[in-house]
Amino acid sequence: MAKASTIKKASTNTIKCTCCGDEKVIERNYYKSNSMIYKGLPDGRIGVCKECILSIYDYYLKKNENARLATYLTCRKLDIVYIENVYTAALNESTNKGTPLFGIYVKNINSLNQYSNFTFDESDDFYHKAELKENLNEKSSEPINLNDKRNEEDVLRILGYDPFESENPDDKKYLYNRLIDFLDESTLEDSFKLPTVIEIVKSFNQIDKINSALAVITSDIKAVANNVGGVKSLMDAKDKMLRAVLALAKDNGISVNHNNNKSKGAGTLSGIIKQLQEKGFTESDINLFDIETIGGIKQVAEISNESILKQLMFDENDYTEMIKEQRTLIEEFRSKCEKLEEELRLLKIRNAQQGM
Repeated sequence: MAKASTIKKASTNTIKCTCCGDEKVIERNYYKSNSMIYKGLPDGRIGVCKECILSIYDYYLKKNENARLATYLTCRKLDIVYIENVYTAALNESTNKGTPLFGIYVKNINSLNQYSNFTFDESDDFYHKAELKENLNEKSSEPINLNDKRNEEDVLRILGYDPFESENPDDKKYLYNRLIDFLDESTLEDSFKLPTVIEIVKSFNQIDKINSALAVITSDIKAVANNVGGVKSLMDAKDKMLRAVLALAKDNGISVNHNNNKSKGAGTLSGIIKQLQEKGFTESDINLFDIETIGGIKQVAEISNESILKQLMFDENDYTEMIKEQRTLIEEFRSKCEKLEEELRLLKIRNAQQGM
């Protein structure tokens, strides 16, 4: 009698996986679900066992070679909500612990109260766009900022290659905007310092993602208690990355406190213009003709000259000497002008003959 009772109890605690067909214990082998298509199953569990779900994730991972896309597609197939910040937290925890990524993601989603009733329909908007082509290389519809575009073009022109070619397209705007601030004379002339700066920019991008993941987890007080291990793992990863960044900056004289290339005039207008000219920014060139002929500057110059004349109180001899000097300068400038006009005439003839 006791034996029959035991068998009956075991059968009520197990269900058959719809994928592999094996009978498995519910609590240990099946994830909870908010989807209406699993309502008939005990305790609202997904009808596919954890082992088969991880096999589905591995299939998408091998097919697309992208962990985030594989996570998104697995969530879509099982009607699980996809949240970017939760994915980032799961990715860091999985990397540090060496445990399956998708299992950690589902565990974190189920432990966060704000997603307790969510299904795939409530997933992040960007990934609904990715669903159309199932390709993360498709860019979001966010309007292009001209300053961001200019920073990207400047980085590519100065370096001659794309240092972030393999990075996520959504991260590139941040990366270009941060890198352009580091591309000074000392960095471009040091073949070891340049890759170090690029590595630092990438590290700061990863640190920002960890901060976003921590913000999501800690926004729910109840979820923090269930994710102590995940929070600690993220904090440890952030601390290690910050230490590595600070060490790189110190060893290569990148930070202000350890800058080993503080030249005089580096921060002055003349110094900045010189750097821009060396980097090929023609827009930084000063047109002295425009400056000297502008109305305000001419007025200031005339007032200054009148003041000087009143203070000097020239006599007739002084004026005679000045006129002589002016006459000499006029002849000199006239001769130069005629010479340049003749050179210009000859150049025009040569260009016309060459069909330019």
